[in-house]
This record gives sequence, C-alpha cells and structure tokens, in this order.
Amino acid sequence: MPAHAWKGILNGLSAATPPTEAGTIQAPTLILWGAADNLLPRADQETLAARIPGAVLKVYPDVGHMILWEYPDRVAADAAAFFGRPAPAPARA
Repeated sequence: MPAHAWKGILNGLSAATPPTEAGTIQAPTLILWGAADNLLPRADQETLAARIPGAVLKVYPDVGHMILWEYPDRVAADAAAFFGRPAPAPARA
C-alpha cells in the first residue's frame, strides 16, 4: 500500500470519534486479545469491553497481536460459540 494511503488512514483514525464514545456499537461484541500483544495494552481492551454493552473480552495466553493468524481454528470456534452457531470444520492444509 502506498505511503499516502497509510497517511490518509491514520489521519482519519485520529480525527474520528471512537464508536465507543459515540455510543454506536450496540451489536454483540467479542473482543479477542493476546496476552503477549506488545502493540495494544490489556487496559485498552478492558476499557473497550466496558464501553460496549454486553461485550466479552477473551484473552489468549501466550499469543501476540495477530491472534487470527496464530490460532485461526480457535478464533473460529470461539466466535461461533459466542454467536451461538456450530464451529466450522478446520481448514485442510
């Protein structure tokens, strides 16, 4: 992605009112966080969960920032359980 695109995205993110402050997130929300995440602190995830009605924070021990890439089958199973649907079958390599 070109640098100007990243710059525009970051400018938009910093200028926008966070949805949690605008009160716009009303859907069931599952927040996944890796305990070894060095980018986003746990306190921020707890604040986010507290500001979204009914949100659930699930912490993955020994996982970094890229939970979906590190444990895709576990994320799929946790998301399916959260939303009350059967978990999809694991992908075959």
